[in-house]
Amino acid sequence: MGWQTILKGTSMSEENLYLKILEEEQGVVRVTLDRPQKLNALNLEVLKECCRVFEALDLREDVQVIIVDSAGKRAFIAGADIEQMAGMGPLDFRHYTSYLRRLARVMTSSEKVFLAAVRGVAYGGGNIMAMNCDLVFATPESRFGQQEVNLGILGGLPRLMHLVGARRAWDLVITGRTISAAEAENIGLITRCVPEKEFDQVVIGYARNIVKKSAVAVRLSKALKKIAEKVDLDTAYEYENELISLCFDSRDTKKRLSEFVEGKSK
Repeated sequence: MGWQTILKGTSMSEENLYLKILEEEQGVVRVTLDRPQKLNALNLEVLKECCRVFEALDLREDVQVIIVDSAGKRAFIAGADIEQMAGMGPLDFRHYTSYLRRLARVMTSSEKVFLAAVRGVAYGGGNIMAMNCDLVFATPESRFGQQEVNLGILGGLPRLMHLVGARRAWDLVITGRTISAAEAENIGLITRCVPEKEFDQVVIGYARNIVKKSAVAVRLSKALKKIAEKVDLDTAYEYENELISLCFDSRDTKKRLSEFVEGKSK
């Protein structure tokens, strides 16, 4: 199935050069970054394509989970395309990072669930891409890090601080050290480290399980997640209460509650 079909309902007409798009099953779409000869590094063209595709998928009512993975096993995303970046001036780099921010916005603001399936290294922009996802699964051989300090630049600190805490984030950014998937799971950077032989089944199984849940509850949970990251606890509680109340206008919610009550009475 071609990407034009997957992105139905949009006005997109450009061909994708770096992304493969596959509808795994109802409600689940897999987006694969296909640039293995460059270790799936993020050049400007890749970022533009990711923004265009994710924004289009975000408009599709039938999509609930977007799996983000990459071609090959050496690298999920090795980082930015340093060859391209080395030739940038300040305004060029500002233009480049505007797409990084745009990509982060669509992934974190969307009510779709983004699930990163990481094989290999996720460094710099690759780790940031994974951090933008709601869930991250990785094979034991995968490694994570923010190595920008080795190149005379910086990056990743704000999101890292939110996910793993200030001291751990500072340690990773200021040293540029890389960590294993096991350590990444231990500090909360990723969701789960999964053995290679089970990896594909676990990833699609997890996505499939999300699709079986109440679509309304999942969407509103993602909306709550977005707000709860930005406000104080009391405000988050108030917002949660409003969103839970909205669920009671859903036929699906009423059906699930009735089925639960009927099941308890048998």
